[in-house]
Amino acid sequence: MKAVVAALLALAAPARAQEMGEDIVVTATRGPQPESTAPAQIAVLPKAQIQGAKALDESLRADPAFATFRRNSSLVADPSSQGVNLRGIGPSGVSRALVLEDGVPLNDGFGGWVYWGSVPRLGVERVEIAPGASSALYGSSALGGVVQVISRPIEDRAELELQGARFGTAQGALSVARRGGRIGAALDAEGLRTDGYGVLAAPGAVDHPASSRHAAARARFEARPSQDVTLGARISGFAEDQDGGTRYTTASAREALAALRIAAGDVEAHAFARWSRFDQQRARVQPDRSSEDLAGTQSAPADDEGASLQWSRGGLLLGADARRVFGRSIEALETGPVASRRTPGEQRLLGAFAQGILQPLPFLRVQAALRFDSWRNLGGIRQEGLSSGGSSQTDLPDRSDTALSPRLALRAQALPWLALRAAAYRSFRAPTLNELYRPFQVGSVRTDANPELGPETLIGAEAGFDTRWLRATAFAAGLRDPIANATLEPGHQMRQNLGSARIRGVSAEARWAPLRALRLSLAYTFTDAVVTSADLPGRALPQDPRHRMVAAVRLDEPRWATLDVALRWTSDQFEDDRNTLRLPGSAVVDAAVSRAVGDRLDVFVAAENLLDRRYLVGLQGGLASVGQPLFVRAGVRARLY
Repeated sequence: MKAVVAALLALAAPARAQEMGEDIVVTATRGPQPESTAPAQIAVLPKAQIQGAKALDESLRADPAFATFRRNSSLVADPSSQGVNLRGIGPSGVSRALVLEDGVPLNDGFGGWVYWGSVPRLGVERVEIAPGASSALYGSSALGGVVQVISRPIEDRAELELQGARFGTAQGALSVARRGGRIGAALDAEGLRTDGYGVLAAPGAVDHPASSRHAAARARFEARPSQDVTLGARISGFAEDQDGGTRYTTASAREALAALRIAAGDVEAHAFARWSRFDQQRARVQPDRSSEDLAGTQSAPADDEGASLQWSRGGLLLGADARRVFGRSIEALETGPVASRRTPGEQRLLGAFAQGILQPLPFLRVQAALRFDSWRNLGGIRQEGLSSGGSSQTDLPDRSDTALSPRLALRAQALPWLALRAAAYRSFRAPTLNELYRPFQVGSVRTDANPELGPETLIGAEAGFDTRWLRATAFAAGLRDPIANATLEPGHQMRQNLGSARIRGVSAEARWAPLRALRLSLAYTFTDAVVTSADLPGRALPQDPRHRMVAAVRLDEPRWATLDVALRWTSDQFEDDRNTLRLPGSAVVDAAVSRAVGDRLDVFVAAENLLDRRYLVGLQGGLASVGQPLFVRAGVRARLY
């Protein structure tokens, strides 16, 4: 027996040695862990990759497990259509994954979508993508995993980026930080404007390029009054205006946020408050697209507050968090019996969690986590003003529920070059106020809200392995009561809990560096996501391709230049729940080249969709919308100090 233990210790020793100098990740366990010992699959995108893109969501697509609801960029996409899903868990405008920035949710409290332009890219150190149910630590919204943006440390720097691009696009970014003794401050800002491109395959007289503008700024402050105490504060603001391609198809978003962080020894506390407002116009367009009229306007103002407290020591973590969201859906309609509609509502969420990370054997790490959540939707009232001059008021039902979310994960260093992983979990997502109270319309298709919605629940497991060059994970999950847009009749949908669905698949990533300056990578995700309940058995979940692949080549020779080329391929997928509208697969090539000029200046040229391939991203309301065409941009990045 002693000989066996000695052999196992010998096998584990090289793995521990590899931890020195490697990346530390925090998302999978809600605390710092060496990447090689984390009991979950994690993809880490470094700041060079984030800064090289013109939009944060575009850079995250380097991981094929990551996807937004549609295949188009956030540059011209409606802000409410940018929900995140990981491994094909229920794609929709509402995220099935939690997106954080330094522990603070980026998901809009009212709608669950993400404003990607609200994160200044030059202020990002890295992004961690942790697929797999994570409600055991993060509660609602982490049904299918977590994406976390980690900010750069507050260290002396001054960086400026300017770039110009096709379609009248201009973008600028700034990151300035200063530390003096125990106090530091940083300012990150970014702005973009573009005249945009045509988003319809067959435009008419009312159509023009879809343009957009956004600006984001964030100020961070940090103080260390003692070695064991850190105080942090952040204030940020974001504004975006989008023209969807016709006079009366517009959207705008406004957001302001304040956040505080206190870390003292083993205790860490966060608190935040966010104010946001989403506005849009919708058009009524003639079938031949020769003319349009204003069909209605809609606003969704909301305020969102949250706080969390956690204590950790060794491998034990205990914590609790709370969140409150109050929002309103406000509509003005130009035609029909209802002239106006106003629906306010409130959602309260409260959770407590515990996690233990154990090492019962030198080669084995165990993560056991358990969380209890309760939430309540209350105060829903539908107030309607009638075109005839009257009015009506309907009290909507309050809803409350609880959830217990366990997670058990194992990681075994079987050989010096081979680690094995396995996990089992249960996760949930409560419906957002947007799904409960806000109807919306795209083209001629109207989707009604549903105040009777209940939570989604996921039960699943995964297993995989990691080596230096290759890692792979097989996963399977059952999704009960998924919230989807169910077709009631042509042109009319309603959000409903649709029985059950099954998601299973495989993700794999291979990396190889045959030469010092050459790095090759191939990442692939296969997802088979189908409805299993009696209503639409065997139908694929909409907007969920079975195959996603990213192949990349990086040639980095500092004396000359750095060249990056990537091929992104997705297979066919369906627009609708009945699988009658098929979106063909697409293959897009991106390329970028950069060169250092001296120690403080980089110049770069990049092209997205280098081959100018035309591909569909939507087929709603009988309209075929297309993705981003060839997009060439060039710029400079200067390090002033």
